[in-house]
Amino acid sequence: MAYNVEKTNNDVPSLLTRQDLAIAIYALAEVFNSFLVMYENESYEEMPKEELEMTMNKLRETFNKFNVIMESTGGDK
Repeated sequence: MAYNVEKTNNDVPSLLTRQDLAIAIYALAEVFNSFLVMYENESYEEMPKEELEMTMNKLRETFNKFNVIMESTGGDK
C-alpha cells in the first residue's frame, strides 16, 4: 500500500522555544520527584534500586543541562 504524502509548511517543525525548554525542565523535575518518592518509600517497583539511582542521576544531570540553556537565553524574562 502506498501513501501519498504532500509536504506542507505545517509539516516543518518550528524552532525550539524558551517555552519548550520550560516545559521540558518542568517535566524532568516532575519525573525526578516521582522517582524520589518511590526511592524514599523503597518501592522500586520493577526497577532495581541501582537502576533507579542511575536514572535519577541522569534526570538530574539532564535537568541541569536544560536549566543552563534556559538561563543562557535570558533567564526568567
